[in-house]
Amino acid sequence: MGSSLILKMSVEKAMSELGIPCDVDHWAAGTMEGMSCDLIVAADDFREELESRPSVVFVKNVVKVPEIKENLKVYLEEKNLL
Repeated sequence: MGSSLILKMSVEKAMSELGIPCDVDHWAAGTMEGMSCDLIVAADDFREELESRPSVVFVKNVVKVPEIKENLKVYLEEKNLL
């Protein structure tokens, strides 16, 4: 779960920079079944496994806050949430 923890911290920073308060949890992809959330942010490595789920934002690099911020911004604008 190392990469999910890193991604959690990066998402928290990106959302903070966007001015959006949120609660971020991290789970290993294999343990997500039955979990409830508003949005999933995942590494591209999990695209095939997660792309059928609603509300997923994929990122190439889990430590690149600017990339994560931009992908979240695009998603939130598309959903009229930003």
